[in-house]
Amino acid sequence: MGTGAGGNFGNTKGSRTISTATKKSTALSGVGKLPEPIQKGVKSFFKGSSNNYNNYSVAKNKDGSYTVKMENPGRVPGSKAIYYKIIDSDGKTVRVYKETYDPQGNLVHRKEK
Repeated sequence: MGTGAGGNFGNTKGSRTISTATKKSTALSGVGKLPEPIQKGVKSFFKGSSNNYNNYSVAKNKDGSYTVKMENPGRVPGSKAIYYKIIDSDGKTVRVYKETYDPQGNLVHRKEK
C-alpha cells in the first residue's frame, strides 16, 4: 500500500479502523453509527462515489482525526485509485487527496483535491 495507509502521510500511522464496507449502499447506511461530528463529512464523501467504487473505510487516527477512504478500480486490470479525506474531531475537512496505483501496486501519482 501507499504512504496513505501506513507511512504517516496525513497522520494516518497508528490508526484504528472503525467502519468498513465493500458497497456504496452499505457504506452510506453505516454512517449513522459513526461519531456525530464526522457523519456529514463522511456521508458527502461517500455520496460522491459511483457504484464502481469499493472498499470504503473510516479509521480513527491517534491524533483524534479520522481518515475516510474509498477505492475506485482502474480501467487497466489491477490498477486503482484510492481517495482519502482527513476530517478533524470537530468534523472539519483537513485534507482531500487521491493516490493512483499501477497493476503492480506501485504508487504512480498523488493529487490534492
